[in-house]
Amino acid sequence: MESPRIAIIGATGAVGQVLIRILDQRNFPASSIRLCASERSVGKTFSVNGLEIPVETPTTELLDQVDIVFIAAGSEVSRKLAPLAV
Repeated sequence: MESPRIAIIGATGAVGQVLIRILDQRNFPASSIRLCASERSVGKTFSVNGLEIPVETPTTELLDQVDIVFIAAGSEVSRKLAPLAV
């Protein structure tokens, strides 16, 4: 079975940072990890499983390209993106 493709929406916030640390500490077997946040954070990078991963904007296209989405954003963003992620 292929490892899942993961996205973390709200990756630069407190909860998103905890999710990144957990994935990194446990060396979670993901085939890809996408980090998403607001426009002001786009381009920042975070280390996960030894890879420097850039922050990008969450889009419906991105949601179609992943298997698991962790939404750790504010309520407005969550209300908008959660139904699309399903």
